Amino acid sequence: MLKFAFLLELFLITDHFPQESAELHITGVYQGKTLFIQNPYNRESMSFCVTAIYVNGTRLGLNYKVSALKLDFNGIDKFSPLSIKVQHAPGCKPIILNPDAIHFHSTFSFGEVGFADTALVWRTSGEKSGSVFTLEKYQFGIWIEGDTVPAKGEFGGAEYSYSPLLEEGANKLRIKYITPKGDYLLSREVDFHFYPEPVTFKPYNATNTLYLSRAASYEVFDAGGDLVLSGQGTTADISSLPSGDYVIYFDSKDPGVFRKD
Repeated sequence: MLKFAFLLELFLITDHFPQESAELHITGVYQGKTLFIQNPYNRESMSFCVTAIYVNGTRLGLNYKVSALKLDFNGIDKFSPLSIKVQHAPGCKPIILNPDAIHFHSTFSFGEVGFADTALVWRTSGEKSGSVFTLEKYQFGIWIEGDTVPAKGEFGGAEYSYSPLLEEGANKLRIKYITPKGDYLLSREVDFHFYPEPVTFKPYNATNTLYLSRAASYEVFDAGGDLVLSGQGTTADISSLPSGDYVIYFDSKDPGVFRKD
């Protein structure tokens, strides 16, 4: 009788502390398609196989007590990278029913993406000739397309450095690789906090071009206080201005004076 009671207590303790879960890892690219996962049912334990699914580190609030799980990837931008972790009970294995839904048929991939000083730098492999990169900036809750950089078309790998126009404070950017057919792939998002030094320029007596110390937006006013030129970048083309004295502002501040010969 004592032996039976001990075995019963051991069974209750083991049942109270479930076994460690196993994990299935999947990576791919979101292409606007739904991914379906078969969730086997264990009649002995009277439970379903899958216990949790994480997409890019976030746990999905799904009903895991169904035989087929549907991943719609709500809130994820099309052609963004996907990292999926499926936690499941040991002794069973969920089945990915349509893996092609997240398989991107391309040899292209982003390598390192980050900032060096104020320049955005990135590495790639598998480029196609005629492709381009578009820089996107996150503002007002949406991604806004900005400058375009031609791809070098080097299949074996290429490196890039580009100085985007940055806002003072927090900046969030990403890069979109676009093939000649219009297919595209997004890089990871890069956060950069920018607290700039004042912009300087040269020469003070110029004929065609002013050279700025960093990328900035600028506005040029004539002696009468009228706005005569504006733009952005690391240079300002003043060739169209009449000869005379001018005031230039950078990012609406840091004024300087120059003379157009």
